Amino acid sequence: MKSYAILSFLLSILVVLFSACKNEKKVRLDYQVIKKEVLHDSATTVDLSDTADLFDNTNFNPETDSLSALLDTLETIYEKDSTVIKESGVNDTIALDVYLFTDTSISNPNDSFTQDVKKITTAEIRALRYNLKQLHDKDSILSATHEKKRGQIDSRVWARVSKTDQRLYLYIDGEVVDTFKVSTGSVRHETPPFDMQPSGPIFQKYSSRKYPGGNYNGLGNMPYAIFIKGGYALHGTTIGNFRRLGNKASHGCVRLHPDNAKILNEIVRKAGIENFWVTIEEG
Repeated sequence: MKSYAILSFLLSILVVLFSACKNEKKVRLDYQVIKKEVLHDSATTVDLSDTADLFDNTNFNPETDSLSALLDTLETIYEKDSTVIKESGVNDTIALDVYLFTDTSISNPNDSFTQDVKKITTAEIRALRYNLKQLHDKDSILSATHEKKRGQIDSRVWARVSKTDQRLYLYIDGEVVDTFKVSTGSVRHETPPFDMQPSGPIFQKYSSRKYPGGNYNGLGNMPYAIFIKGGYALHGTTIGNFRRLGNKASHGCVRLHPDNAKILNEIVRKAGIENFWVTIEEG
């Protein structure tokens, strides 16, 4: 009888916890509101940090290059930036405490970057801090085994990329809310088909033009990248590639206009990558 009472008590707790999870309030994903906040009703400000990024560099091959090695290099670079900021006397008591910070704010609306470390903006520090958090957690992110039962229908955010149309169709809660031109891999660097919850990590745009080495030949500039699997990512592209959007042209990743990559990045961060699904259709 005593064992039965204990079992009943435990079952009642499980029922309460299950009900709480079911009734947990969803994060509101009002697409038009998010889009307006992200873009501030203006086009992305183009500056030198937009002229190069890692993914548009012909030396990067998502099929063969090691993502772990890439992330290790980025972590070293961003830690160096953090040290330079601290040594410059910028008040970073909380700003660079990456272990206590989860960024839920809108990214830098103007995508502008100062060349004077003593004038670094809060938005730049947030981007650096967020990216460092991703890099510090990279081992657990890459080794995570996400629950696969969601699928594209059950995920709140679904990016369906048609290689035939060269478009990304964005769904939120089962409804198409927008479509963006993309560039998937060229004939020599085809983007493989995917139908999965991305592994991550996710990066905000951050370009270190203010230190020696500029933006590290594009390596420091992670233009709103969301890694799908391995080195394959959805990301913003550079100015010279805008005219190619709508055609196969990348080295295997899925390129978007930086404005659209920024919108997608913000939505996925708000929803959580566990609520995001990506489908790359054969074309």
